[in-house]
Amino acid sequence: MTYAAYFPITESNPDLCEAMSIAMGYVHGSGLTEKFLNPEMLVAAAISNAWESGIRHPIALANAGIVCAERTAKLGHLPDFFKMLV
Repeated sequence: MTYAAYFPITESNPDLCEAMSIAMGYVHGSGLTEKFLNPEMLVAAAISNAWESGIRHPIALANAGIVCAERTAKLGHLPDFFKMLV
């Protein structure tokens, strides 16, 4: 599956898509997808935030998405910074 659609055109590059693929593989495999209406958007937002902060390695970017999904599942609601986007 391609995840380029989850990122703005100017940021759609192979590292972001690879990070998204890695993160979503983990999120699907761990069963976290059942806890969110649209887990791809949550993970993509976390990866985009990591990218904007200067992180470029796909595994580090994927980790940012995974950590966000795990923390959100543990909290039972979206983190405060995501409420601004909704």
